[in-house]
Amino acid sequence: MKRPLTEANLTNFKDLATAIEAILDKKDIPQFAGSEVNKVRNWFIKKYIQAIKDDEVDLKSAIVPHKYKEGEPEWMNKADILDFTGELPNDIVDEINHIIDYFVTLDQNDLRKIDREPYKTIKDKVREWDRELASSSGDSKKEDDLKKNLVDGIDYRVVSTYPGGLKWVYLLNDEAKKVEGDVMGHCVGKGGYSKADIYSLFDSKNRSHVTIETNDKNKEIKQIKGKGNRAPVDKYLPATIEFVAGRIMDGYNVIADGDNIGMMKHQNEFHFDDINVLPEKYRDKTPFRKWVDIIYPTEIYPKQQKAIASLIDRIKEV
Repeated sequence: MKRPLTEANLTNFKDLATAIEAILDKKDIPQFAGSEVNKVRNWFIKKYIQAIKDDEVDLKSAIVPHKYKEGEPEWMNKADILDFTGELPNDIVDEINHIIDYFVTLDQNDLRKIDREPYKTIKDKVREWDRELASSSGDSKKEDDLKKNLVDGIDYRVVSTYPGGLKWVYLLNDEAKKVEGDVMGHCVGKGGYSKADIYSLFDSKNRSHVTIETNDKNKEIKQIKGKGNRAPVDKYLPATIEFVAGRIMDGYNVIADGDNIGMMKHQNEFHFDDINVLPEKYRDKTPFRKWVDIIYPTEIYPKQQKAIASLIDRIKEV
């Protein structure tokens, strides 16, 4: 039976709203002139949270049964009382970010109307938008035609190179970002990314294969995307992992999409679960040893052992 999720049975409902607002704070949210209520924020606080209550948005492991402690209010000592863990699942973070990206593409008149639209309607519109974006990718001739108008040093800057012609480039202007979004079939260049730091993995023919969004000022990696908003394909994982690892060595945190390159999320940080995927020069470095030497053996593994022991005990009781 589904457990209802409301302010009355979630002990820290305000923390859930705060977690959603924290994601909004990191995005360029469209705003109207003057003091008019921000329609995007308003939609998430009203419609998205209502969808959570209606179980249209499944928070999965982010919602756990409350363990009553002596001295707490009596209402917390009832069945179906729940806690929000404070950490939204990766797919929910991705969805919120992607819905914002869709809202950014709307004109002012359409944006004013979104507070009338329930979650399901917006979700359907985002899916249709995704299909339109994806349909524009994969055309090599079109990409070659668009890329021939981009100039090294004016529209993009090469930041690192690899054998075989692969290279990471930093996109310098809106036109380069628009081309990137068009050929990759995602939302970069569709609005809201003018101030974003965008890197693209070009091959020897200057065709794009991976897009990474960072915030170089705050030292954050915010998106790691292959074509059509999918994970990068295996062929381009080594170069992508090396790029990310290099940024981590420079003090960057991966705050989203780490799972697209095999990373594990723990307390809002992504870590490489298998350090053997890293270039050898990074494998003994402290930022990468943290997971295998500290977090996994002292936090993750004990929890796994406890869960297995509990399962064995239940089986014995049957």
